[in-house]
Amino acid sequence: MNYFDYLQIVTLVIFLAIFIGRSVRLAQKGTQVFRLGSGKRGLAAALEKSFFLFFPLWLFQILICALHLENLQFLPSILTTPLFAHTFLSYAGSAILLLSVVIFALALVAFRTSWRVGIDTDQPGGLVTSGIFSLSRNPIFFSMNLYFLGTFLINGNWFFLISSVIMIFGFHLQIRQEEIFLAEHYGEPYHRYTSQVRRYI
Repeated sequence: MNYFDYLQIVTLVIFLAIFIGRSVRLAQKGTQVFRLGSGKRGLAAALEKSFFLFFPLWLFQILICALHLENLQFLPSILTTPLFAHTFLSYAGSAILLLSVVIFALALVAFRTSWRVGIDTDQPGGLVTSGIFSLSRNPIFFSMNLYFLGTFLINGNWFFLISSVIMIFGFHLQIRQEEIFLAEHYGEPYHRYTSQVRRYI
């Protein structure tokens, strides 16, 4: 294992610890955190719920690459063969990974009890505009986009490239749906917020 392998493992552990820790804490307070597909039908619901299948696959592929467990690889070799092996890109990916974890942590701190995975039409919580949300309306999604991009730059194969493109596009669609709900639910305060803070950065 090299520096990039260790970094992927460490950032993944930190990310999952923050994600799971906050989810458990909110659940203990009676909050239903996971709302993917809630209130939706057909293709929209299926796409959101497919995240529960794709995300574990993505995590497993990180472990396979970082721990060099090629004997456990089940994807076609065309998806897992590196497209490039450039140290500069790996360092850039490392910096992006670290930045993504910092943004993710700051976003969850600012979110407090309002954080959900998906749109919670029943108990949406308050409108959060402070902390890192004063710089980006969607720091969670922005951090995830960075995480996928950083992982691709380190590993450089078709699987992580395709994953990045699909997830960035999927997150953007999710953001647009959330914006409609937030505008309807919070009204003028949200419209004022969108005029002051950009969607991403």
